Amino acid sequence: MRMGIMGGTLDPVHNGHIAVARAVCEACGLDGVMLLPAGDPPHKQHRADKADRWAMAQLAAGALDWMSASDLEIVRSGTTYTVDTLEQLCADRPGVEWVYIIGADTVNVLETWRRFERVAGLCAFAAVGRPGFEAGRAHEHAAQLARAFGAKIHFLDVDGPAISSTEVRNRVAENRSIAGMVPQAVEAYIREKGLYLCGMTWAEIDRELAATLRPARYRHSIGVAETAMRLAPRYGVDPQRARLAGLLHDCAKSMDEAEMRRIVKANVPDADVLELAAGQVLHAPAGMVVARQKYGVRDPEILSAIRKHTLGGADMTPFEALIYVSDVIEPNRAMYAGLSRARELAGIDLRAAARYCAQMTKDYVEKSGHGTFHPRTAEMLRS
Repeated sequence: MRMGIMGGTLDPVHNGHIAVARAVCEACGLDGVMLLPAGDPPHKQHRADKADRWAMAQLAAGALDWMSASDLEIVRSGTTYTVDTLEQLCADRPGVEWVYIIGADTVNVLETWRRFERVAGLCAFAAVGRPGFEAGRAHEHAAQLARAFGAKIHFLDVDGPAISSTEVRNRVAENRSIAGMVPQAVEAYIREKGLYLCGMTWAEIDRELAATLRPARYRHSIGVAETAMRLAPRYGVDPQRARLAGLLHDCAKSMDEAEMRRIVKANVPDADVLELAAGQVLHAPAGMVVARQKYGVRDPEILSAIRKHTLGGADMTPFEALIYVSDVIEPNRAMYAGLSRARELAGIDLRAAARYCAQMTKDYVEKSGHGTFHPRTAEMLRS
C-alpha cells in the first residue's frame, strides 16, 4: 500500500490542499492521502488552536473516501518533528510506503529538517509546483539530496486552485465570504467557532484582557460579550462577531486619559471636540484603535461597534446597536432605575432598547450635571 501525507499547520485546510492531494494521489498511484495537521511545529506559527485544526481536518477528510486525517502530531506533546511522526507511522503500519507531499520550493531546504538522513529513509517525496514554476534549482538540489541521503523526490506540476490559508484567514477577518475556498463543513465550523476573526485566538484574547483590565472591568467585558451573543441571533447578527466586539469594547480602559487622547488624535480623524474632551467616553474610539492595532481586528463593523458603544449615533446597524445596548444591560450591572425596562426591551425591539438607553443617558446628564449630552446620542432619540 502507498499512502500520501499532507502535513503542515493546515490553518485552515482548504480546497487547494484537497485539489493538490487528489492530483498527487492520481499521479503517484497512491491508495489515499492522510491529512496530518501539525501540533507545535518548529518553523511555523498558527492562528487556530490545534484542536480546531484537527477538527477541520477531520471534517475535510470525512467527505472523501480516499482521504483520512490523523491526530498523531496533535496529541504529541512538545515540538513536532517529521522524523518522529514518520518513525511512529512506519512502526504502526509496517506494510505502508509513505509519500510526503511538499511544495517544490521546500526541496531547497529539506536537509534542514531534523535528522533528514533518517527522514529520507522513511518516506519518498512528491514535490508539487505550479506549471511554470522555476524548477531548475530545486531539481539540482533534489539530485544532491539523492546522492547524499538516498532521498527519493518526484516532481509534479499541479494546477490547483489559487487558494492559500492566509487568504482564507484574511477574508474571514474582513467579514468576506470564503464559500468555495474551503469545504462546506469547514466553512460552517469556522463560522460556528468564530475562528480567524482577529489576530489572536479566543484564549489569547482572554488572557490579555484578564492581564490588562481590572477584575470588575474584565467581568463586565465578559458579561457584555455573553449578552451580545445571546441576543445576536434574534437580530440577524453573527454571535461570534458579537462576542468579539463585546469582549473588546472596553479594551482601552486600562490606558490613562492622556494616552487615549493621543492615539485617538493620531488615528481617528473624525473624533470631534466633545469626544476628545470627555474622558469618560474616550475609551470607545481609543478601543477601536487598540482592537485594530493590538488584537488584529479588521472587520469594519466590529471596529465601528466598539467606537460607538458609548455615544451611539443615528442609523446604527443592528450590530452596532446590539453592542451599545449590551454594554448597558449586561448582568453584572448594579440595579438602577430603568435597567429592568432596558433589559426587557432588548429582547423585544433592539432599536427601541437603544433609544431607551439613550434617553436614560440624557436624563442622567441633565440631572447630575456631569458632562455634556453628545449630539450623536441625541440623534438616536430622533431616529
